[in-house]
Parts: sequence; structure tokens; C-alpha cells
Amino acid sequence: MTNSPIKITIKKDEFNKAYEQTVIKNNFFEVSSYYENYRPRYFNTLKFIEKFTLPESPKILEISGGQISLLLKEMFNFDCTVADVNDQYKQGIIDQGINFLVCDLLHDDILVESYYDLIVMCEVIEHLPVPPNLILEKLKKYLKPGGWLILTTPNFYRFRNLVRMITGTPIFCPFFQPRRGEAIGHFIEYSKENLQWSLEKAGFKSVQIEYRQLDFSGATLLTKLARIIISPLFIRPLWRDNLVANAQKP
Repeated sequence: MTNSPIKITIKKDEFNKAYEQTVIKNNFFEVSSYYENYRPRYFNTLKFIEKFTLPESPKILEISGGQISLLLKEMFNFDCTVADVNDQYKQGIIDQGINFLVCDLLHDDILVESYYDLIVMCEVIEHLPVPPNLILEKLKKYLKPGGWLILTTPNFYRFRNLVRMITGTPIFCPFFQPRRGEAIGHFIEYSKENLQWSLEKAGFKSVQIEYRQLDFSGATLLTKLARIIISPLFIRPLWRDNLVANAQKP
């Protein structure tokens, strides 16, 4: 039995079908309108996975959420595992044939090493009140040699933050040590340089980080319109909302 390397292709129509079936109709923390609003973010995040060469039957670990795993399972029947801080929303994951683990990365560990081909962590690192290289070292341990990490996080220099600095509007949430399973907001956001240093300090190689605008969504109609109006400003990469990083375990 062979396990030939593969590269996936994310087609928009197939993505939309899978998204409707596994995300919009699922039972998550956010209401379905949230996921409809942020549909482009998930599509554009998945597109980054196209660059990776994976084994024919890859093992995928997603930290928190589970939406990327649901889509990869539905579209490609990949072997996916979701690790979240609690099991409140696990049913919508395991009903789709996806493995689920309770793992609070601040306190817990996953009892496997050199097991996964790809780890996906979207919009999580900014919620973890420890030096990020410590979390990244832990994730690297779970990857097979040559395995990949893809990570998305808000860009500290995004235009929204500049406006908030100028107007004296708070940017970050209160900073505290959460109890096991307790959520904490954005107490920090990272620059490209800081994130690059953290990934390299954790022992990753082939680190690439891009400034990206994964979506133009907003929580309200007003914020959505404002994002569209200011979108020409995003021609300057530094002001884009997102950092997307990929890095490889040696």
C-alpha cells in the first residue's frame, strides 16, 4: 500500500457546499449568521493549505474551533482531530466522524508525539497569556518530522488598531491568568517580526509569514461598510488585518 504525496485544490463551489452542510448547519458558540458573515475567512484560510505537500492520508490536528477540520473531512475525507479547551461543542464535531480532545494548551498536553502531518491553529495564539514560543514548542512536538503548522492571528499593525490608538479607544482586553477551560479575549496581538522570532525560537524552520486580508466582514452593517470603504488602504500590507504563518518541523 502506497502513501503518495498529494496536494489539495480548494474549489469555490465545493467549499460552499461543504460549508453549508458542516458549518452553517452545525451547533457552535457563534450563531449561524456569524459564520455566514465570515465565510470568506474560512475559504481564504483553506486556500493556504493548497501549498503544502501532504501524505495521501494525512493526519490533521486543529486547535480550537473545528471548522477547518469539518471542511477538510467533508471535502477530502481527511483524518482530523479537534482539540478545544472544553467539550461544550464537541457533538457537532464527533457527529461528522472527527476525533475530539479536551486540551487547554495552558495546562494540558496531548499524549502523542510526532503524529500529525499538519496542525492548524486559527485565531488562538492571541488568547494564550504565555510567551508564544512555549505554546509553539508544544505544537511542534505533536508534528511528524517535516510536518507543517499553519497559524492565523490578528496583525498588531492593522488599520483598526491604528484608529483605536489615535482615538484613545482600548485595543486589548483585560490581561489575567484564566482558569482551566476559561476564555480570555485579545490581551495581545503580534507583529510579523515578533511572530517570526517566536516560531524560530520554538525550533521551526522554513518560516513564512504574510500580511493578508482574509475577509472584509464586520460585526455590524456599519463596520462592514467601513471596511469596504477603507479597503484601498490595504494595498499597504502592514495595515491588513491578518498574519498568516506557516512553518515546518525539521
